[in-house]
Amino acid sequence: MNVCVIGGGMMGLATAYYLARSNVQVTIFEKENEIGGLSRSAEMLPDLLWDRFYHVILSTDKELLDFLDEIGLSLEIQFKATKTGFYTDGKLHSMSNIMEFLCFKPLSILDRLRLGAGIFFASRISTGSGLENMYAKTWLIHVFGRRNYEKLWDPLLRSKLGSSSSKASGSFIWAIIKRYYGTRHKGSKQEFLGCVRGGYHSILKNIQEKLQEKQVKFFLNNAAVSISPLSDGKIVVFDSQGNKMPFDNVVVTIPNPSIIPLLPPQANTLKDQLSKIDYLNLVCVVLVIKKSLCPFYITNITDPGFPFTGVIEATNIVPEEILGDHALVYLPRWMPAEDPFINLSDSEIIDQFYKGLRRIFPDFSPESVTTVLVNRESNVQPILTVGYKNNVMPMDTCIKGFYVVNTTMILNSTLNNNQVIRLAKKMTEKITGDTYLHNIGIDQ
Repeated sequence: MNVCVIGGGMMGLATAYYLARSNVQVTIFEKENEIGGLSRSAEMLPDLLWDRFYHVILSTDKELLDFLDEIGLSLEIQFKATKTGFYTDGKLHSMSNIMEFLCFKPLSILDRLRLGAGIFFASRISTGSGLENMYAKTWLIHVFGRRNYEKLWDPLLRSKLGSSSSKASGSFIWAIIKRYYGTRHKGSKQEFLGCVRGGYHSILKNIQEKLQEKQVKFFLNNAAVSISPLSDGKIVVFDSQGNKMPFDNVVVTIPNPSIIPLLPPQANTLKDQLSKIDYLNLVCVVLVIKKSLCPFYITNITDPGFPFTGVIEATNIVPEEILGDHALVYLPRWMPAEDPFINLSDSEIIDQFYKGLRRIFPDFSPESVTTVLVNRESNVQPILTVGYKNNVMPMDTCIKGFYVVNTTMILNSTLNNNQVIRLAKKMTEKITGDTYLHNIGIDQ
């Protein structure tokens, strides 16, 4: 079997890996000059490549941990106890353990108790399928009460989803609660998060080596521009360099809006199906600075008027010897496609982000910044709206041999590489019927 995988991000690479394990001949097309997609790295310091966007491994990420073990990186994974902060009412608060939770002054004692009970209740729900047709606002008020919703959840939803927050389903916010509550140690309730020593640069390097051992072909800096089904069941892929190649199957792993231009004119039904899901775009400013800002891995912001949606200080999970005496901070802004912020220049974005950062950390100075990067990506996070599942297409399409597997198919979870690996296994099983994958518990 000869299979083409379109897209060299983690979804495409993992799919290629499992297909190659099943003795399938695989060819990968990637429009950029290197693999990795959202997991690619950039130079943060001389001789230091690290993730362009923030990534974290949870102790409950079984699929990802198994995958890292298969590619020889299990001994390179390091977990650390982490803390969580909130910027509320103009002050920075820690909410990293039970005592801090009970002493969280922005909420009354009754609201704190209800918040804790609500989080515990949400963590005990095994699947969010029952919340897919309920608005997040409705569910949050029902579980946590109106005061908790207005003080915490509504500002967090707005910062994450912008104008799309009113359309979000209960399953969206439940998935966030469920995923991160599971990182807490059962005894101490201490949160543990981790990364691979060397970051995703090491992960991608090992994946590429494993794929090359399996004779996987890479066409980098070369996008697939269209596909055409043939009468004999094969599919021809036309690339940006003017080549055309026939394959037994084509697996597309890129976002829905990028798939539509690939399709033949007669595939209008498939195009309509792909266009039903909206995405959030992402702007992320990365700072390497001379000293740490705070002890929190993530600082959630509930006060209005900030240009970014949170502060992620990766210093608190990255091995100390990697950064030396520097700190690594990510400032993301998630936004719908129509948000005019996305059209600002890098200098305008940096200026606004610096002003916002000084509101939280008055001692922060631009002079302390060693490296600043502005990373942008479109169509990153599918928006889990009410009735979202009804708009998700199956992996096999109306075009024989043409398959789709991408992040729109992550249901009952947040966007993360653990779910990416799970979907890649499921895709491989669909094409090959590999019983190895079936026996390790792939969802049907």
